[in-house]
Amino acid sequence: MTVRYNAAEYEEIRRAAASRTQTVSRFCATSSLNDARGLSAGDPQDRLDRAVDELANSRAQLARVGNNLNQISFTLHASGFHRPAELDVTLRLVRLAVSQVDTTAANLVGG
Repeated sequence: MTVRYNAAEYEEIRRAAASRTQTVSRFCATSSLNDARGLSAGDPQDRLDRAVDELANSRAQLARVGNNLNQISFTLHASGFHRPAELDVTLRLVRLAVSQVDTTAANLVGG
């Protein structure tokens, strides 16, 4: 499937997608499906989709934090330093946050 927009139309869509923290592709898919289903942006399905997208974005950010913590730990260990206790606490908190995001997403989609 190919969709074409002129530069002004694309920019308008890009801004709308960004305001909803969605990719342009996701925004176009959601918008077109909502229109096909006769839904508006305030409908429950749209709100659910947006919430799930936000949770996915949160999980991606948490994964980046976890990756940074692993890099810090590796660098400390390679330099002969012991990993500070604060790093363990932070890693535990990140894992807890990931678990809470996953549980919330599963609850939202009925899984």
